[in-house]
Amino acid sequence: MNEILKKSSILFKNDQIMSAISTIAKSCNAHFNEVEKKVTVLPVMKGAIPFAGHLITKLNFDVILEYIHATRYQQNKGTENLQYIYEPPVESVINKDILLLDDILDEGITLLNLKNKLIDLGANSVLTAVLFDKNLQKNKPLEADFVGLEVPNKYVFGFGLDFKGRGRNLPHLYAYNEK
Repeated sequence: MNEILKKSSILFKNDQIMSAISTIAKSCNAHFNEVEKKVTVLPVMKGAIPFAGHLITKLNFDVILEYIHATRYQQNKGTENLQYIYEPPVESVINKDILLLDDILDEGITLLNLKNKLIDLGANSVLTAVLFDKNLQKNKPLEADFVGLEVPNKYVFGFGLDFKGRGRNLPHLYAYNEK
């Protein structure tokens, strides 16, 4: 990992990330306190673990915590098919308001598919929160309802995002400077 870090630069320090999470929490609290129902919070594994862990402690509405695990990535490359590794129990979704958490909104394909799946399973509503939104300079099929920080179109890792399976535990967000 040290060699990778030498070829990388910090995009956002941990305190900036924590501030963004607090801002997302305030927006979520404002929205979901009006709903006055239990809200099922679904982090997308594995990348959303750090984000979710910090966010849920700042939420002041009634939360049911579940998770969903799906991927379209094989060996760090996006594929066409979404593979479900774990789906939440139907009773956690049906007739519930859902807050779907993800680490990064890249192309938007995975998050859109997850949102549609939850609606198909009978969710009342599905709102999305992403810690990072990658600026691809093109339209995405989905915009997140709550966004923390915008990142450039670079390979980013740290704070939940991995570099070939490593670095999810890093406290800052890094950009790999390819040469």
